[in-house]
Amino acid sequence: MEEFENFNADLSEYFELQLSEVDMLVSMYSNYGEFIITLPSILTEMKKYIDGDKNYVPSEMDFTLNLNIPERSAKLEVNVSLPHEYPALKPFISVRSSELNRHQQKELNSAVSDYVNTLGINELCIISVANWLTENAQNYFSLQPPENAREKTANGKGRTKDSLCRMWIYSHHIYSKFKRKDIIDNAQDLKLTGFSLPGKPGFICVEGMKKECYEFFQQLKMMSWKKLSISKEEIEEATKHNQKIFRKFQDFQEISFQVRRGPAREYHMDMGQFLKYLDEHKCGYVFQDLFGIEGHVSNDK
Repeated sequence: MEEFENFNADLSEYFELQLSEVDMLVSMYSNYGEFIITLPSILTEMKKYIDGDKNYVPSEMDFTLNLNIPERSAKLEVNVSLPHEYPALKPFISVRSSELNRHQQKELNSAVSDYVNTLGINELCIISVANWLTENAQNYFSLQPPENAREKTANGKGRTKDSLCRMWIYSHHIYSKFKRKDIIDNAQDLKLTGFSLPGKPGFICVEGMKKECYEFFQQLKMMSWKKLSISKEEIEEATKHNQKIFRKFQDFQEISFQVRRGPAREYHMDMGQFLKYLDEHKCGYVFQDLFGIEGHVSNDK
């Protein structure tokens, strides 16, 4: 695994492009509540960086577009997180609506991801995505879920042996509040247990049925990541007696520990506290797989 690195690239050109797109969004979505920047101070921080203050790198920019879909008399909440290197890297976009069920929302987000991937590298794309949603989102409000594959297995068709899975996932970093919320929501929707640890690096553990773990990872891959990989998988045949025993976590939640601040407002976890948490859940053995070093818990108070 790559070492924690110093964030010393000159991001001025990317920030200038991001600010120019924000200016366009502000002018296009000027009604109250249509365009909301999560932390407005980031705009000032980006301008300082562009002007030569390289001692402090702003957080990644998060904002929300609230779009009206007149044909459905519905509203869409479009959550956007821009990587520092956007538009060289693709943005993370998550779409929500109280009028969409889980299946419809999943299909719409998948379609948005596919659309973004058709756009060119280094292309400012948020306005294009907003226009695409305004024209196409209505088609996803009437989608019906496919026939449940598990119902087919009840008739003996296509039945495969179920497996339990514990999946350990590494990310270069997890900062965006939108990603963090989607990670929790997706895991809970799939009835997976485990945890998400934001920061740099970020780690996610999910455990449950293998099919749901893989579906969770596919949903993760639809997001924009600098690096995302499976560090370790634990697979075990599912029986009547081992499904509860297999799980090491009671639910799925985001965890956090005391952190130390890096040179670019990235926050590195306290690995000692993380190892203690893993040991408490009888998972200390995975530390070497995640970090490439053997961990030891200190008994000092």
